[in-house]
Amino acid sequence: MGKKNKVLIIDDDENMLFLLENIISDAKYKVFTAKSGKEGIERAKKICPDLILLDIMMPELDGIATILKLKSSKETGSIPIIMCTAVKEGEDEIVARNLGVADFCRKTATMEGLLEKIERVLNR
Repeated sequence: MGKKNKVLIIDDDENMLFLLENIISDAKYKVFTAKSGKEGIERAKKICPDLILLDIMMPELDGIATILKLKSSKETGSIPIIMCTAVKEGEDEIVARNLGVADFCRKTATMEGLLEKIERVLNR
């Protein structure tokens, strides 16, 4: 068995964190969580995840500001990011794609298709 890929989930919604952590860890990934953009950036620098799942709408440091900080750091700039959002496609998604986000997923009760997106991004 190869190494487990590390996935960092950054989301201020504890219920969503719990859901995502369960889905992703059940798929045999090593999961880390952060409840804010600031905490997520600090954790990303420490654990060097293979992938980050990032919420767009968060207090203080939103998803776009978090992307900017992650992408501008030598330590975290090459980590692929999948944005998770509860809102329909909008300006934030366009901005995030222009900043190099690897993919998007819509927050739903089942997060259908998320694992396929994670696999696709990790295997690029």
